[in-house]
Amino acid sequence: MEVHDNFLNKTYHKEILDLMTGPKFCWYYNNNINFSKIKHTIDNIEEYGFNHVFWVQEVEPIKSSYTYFILPLLYNIMDITGANEILRARGDMTMYSSTGFEHKPHVDFTFPNIAAIYYVNDSDGNTVCLDQEVEPKANRLVTFSGDIPHTGHSPSEHKNRILINSNYLK
Repeated sequence: MEVHDNFLNKTYHKEILDLMTGPKFCWYYNNNINFSKIKHTIDNIEEYGFNHVFWVQEVEPIKSSYTYFILPLLYNIMDITGANEILRARGDMTMYSSTGFEHKPHVDFTFPNIAAIYYVNDSDGNTVCLDQEVEPKANRLVTFSGDIPHTGHSPSEHKNRILINSNYLK
């Protein structure tokens, strides 16, 4: 894992924070924030979250009305990782959990790819990959191999944990 603090300039970061925490940003409920096809039971009632898809690469990229606003962030990530193609980019929001619920480990794609997590707000709810943990901190970027199991925690000290999760090909 590589950690980059103060990844974006303060003004652009604040605009992303204001957008994604504002009343007009569209968040979509997801029964499983990891997009797993595993059937939900009472054992994983806290596995839910909210997301907003900015980009999904298919024959033609699927985009949202906010994609062009987020593209400079994605291009900066491509520059520091040496990536050539955006596979996916989405906003994720997990909500407060009194236990700091640990979500199920997952891989983003089963083939080699670069995963990036950009933390939008200060929160708790660490990201875990192998034996490393990274604390969410506003304007922090974490990159790692997206085909290695990883997970995150819901926050137990904050209302929410907001990040932009993206994946790339070299």
